[in-house]
Amino acid sequence: MDPIAAATLLLALIEQLRSTIERENRLLRTMDLEALREVQEQKALLADAFEVELAKLRRNPEVVASLPAEVRRRLDEELRELRAAMRVNLNALLVAREVVERMAQHIAHSLAAIHSGPLLDPSRPRRAEVVPLALDRQV
Repeated sequence: MDPIAAATLLLALIEQLRSTIERENRLLRTMDLEALREVQEQKALLADAFEVELAKLRRNPEVVASLPAEVRRRLDEELRELRAAMRVNLNALLVAREVVERMAQHIAHSLAAIHSGPLLDPSRPRRAEVVPLALDRQV
């Protein structure tokens, strides 16, 4: 493959992947689960394509060596920016997971409190009980 074409393809994949990661981060903050599913599928496809192209360049270091210095510098810069975006994305995913886990624990504790103690006493009349729950979709 032509070195400039290989670099151009990799740069395009990096840009698309970084843009998709940034969109995913925005969706994680708003917890738009439907849109998140689509973006995560797109991110997985782009990440796979990126890994394939990066592996090709790693197997052929002479391709990278034959690139003009400015193109190599831009590749290096874009790869650093992608790694930074990936770190931010990982943190956003970890925060979202923690929020969901805490919410699930809170619900489980609330249900356990409702279904234990005097409510299980068969001699007491049963009545419906309202459990307050407020969710904020912003993370």
